[in-house]
Amino acid sequence: MQNIIHKEFNYMTQRIKLFFPLFIAFIQYHSSPAQTLKIPSYSVEFGSASSIGRETPFWLISNQYGLLTPSKFNNWVKAGFKSQLSNDKSIDFDYGLELVNRYSARNKFYLNQGYARLKLWFANIQAGSMEEKFGNQDSSLSSGGLLWSGNARPMPKVAIYIPKYIAVPFTKGYFEFKGGISHGWFGDQPFAKNYWLHHKYIYLQFGGSLPVHIHYGLHHFAQWGGVSDDPSVGTLPHGLKDFVDIFLAKGGGSNSPLAEKINVLGNHIGSRNFGLDVNLKDYKTGIYWQTIFEDGSGKAYRNISDGLWGIYLHTKDKHKPMNGFVYEFIKTTNQSGPYNDYWLLNGVRYLYPISGGEHHEAGGNDNYFNHGIYRAGWTYDNMTIGTPLITSPAITHGDQYNYITNNKIIAHHIAFEGGFNHLLYKIFYTYSLNYGSNYTYLSQGLYPEEHGISQHSFMFQANLPKTLPWGLDLQVTVGVDQGKMYGNNGGVMISIVKNGKL
Repeated sequence: MQNIIHKEFNYMTQRIKLFFPLFIAFIQYHSSPAQTLKIPSYSVEFGSASSIGRETPFWLISNQYGLLTPSKFNNWVKAGFKSQLSNDKSIDFDYGLELVNRYSARNKFYLNQGYARLKLWFANIQAGSMEEKFGNQDSSLSSGGLLWSGNARPMPKVAIYIPKYIAVPFTKGYFEFKGGISHGWFGDQPFAKNYWLHHKYIYLQFGGSLPVHIHYGLHHFAQWGGVSDDPSVGTLPHGLKDFVDIFLAKGGGSNSPLAEKINVLGNHIGSRNFGLDVNLKDYKTGIYWQTIFEDGSGKAYRNISDGLWGIYLHTKDKHKPMNGFVYEFIKTTNQSGPYNDYWLLNGVRYLYPISGGEHHEAGGNDNYFNHGIYRAGWTYDNMTIGTPLITSPAITHGDQYNYITNNKIIAHHIAFEGGFNHLLYKIFYTYSLNYGSNYTYLSQGLYPEEHGISQHSFMFQANLPKTLPWGLDLQVTVGVDQGKMYGNNGGVMISIVKNGKL
């Protein structure tokens, strides 16, 4: 345990050093005689989750920023403080710190959040680790954004971004935009060490003061730099010229591995987000669509049938018995077309045409969230960064594999929320068919699942704010799984939270 805490402490210290000077500058500026240092609020949480079956149910683990593990017993203490940015000030700052001590199969103590943020008119400058979600999905009931869902721990990074839409000049407010760029640190992950994150995005919106808004967004993520555990690869390109290649998604130079000279330098993944929102007197409703691409074929819409589609409806009155509804359809099986055609004759599979054989297509091989060099793929701390329906290595195989073995899925997700008196609730139900991945199955002499492994995942969450003595908040979450993908599981998660001002 001491070694674990020591390693985590060293990691936290290295990252805090990145933004601590900036934070001190904030304090010095805002602590001048004309300013008052803002007082943060605090939060202390005690939680426990117990399950029966093979592991903790899917919706108790997923989109919890990596808090829980598949172990059937999880206990944790989470404590921290944070301040808030003011909407009334053109220049402002805020900050936050949150520590977690979790015991499941073993004890783990770590920094979950530690950040400082400076607001300069319409832009924010941020440094540190902060819980975030990206995408145009529903904020409270979605199964999770396709590429960044809040499923993994917050990653340390520095960023500059425009968080809210601002008007494009000379358009009378009918055209607006927002966006940002960031640089992050993956740290030590399986198969490679000390590699980086590049992320940039932009959204355009049309509508202005109209009740109907149409928006389009583009996200581009890349993993790059670092040192591979494979001695034939070694240290990966990480200079300024290499960053330009990453920014433009171009092939690497002479210092790059052969595959990254031919294709592009680093592991790239992107998404186009389309949406329409209708804001009425008592309701807000809309639709959204997120695509996924990892190479040129995806950017050319060859995998157009893959993505996340959603529809939502929310009432303005949050105390109605049902004030929110979401339906989502998620599909990732196309992966840009056929891959490894095979022929079936008398129950035997052949990878070449055979007389009398029946022709089959095993599916495309974009191999979402996996990569040949960054073999942990689109994961952080063994949890998928994107949609949790592309299953995290921590869930599917524990310590056996550290890469993604289930990235071909079809899923339907339905969610509701509402309130009765002091009780607020959420209900999730997700049905998924899981087809594994071409890489995993073919590398083992097997084939992708033809009919899919079915799984039902259910969650009911009840929030009772300030109903316990001393103004404590109580949250009770029940999760149930039924199927062959994650097994038949049942579990209860209880957390007690105290919020207040320091």
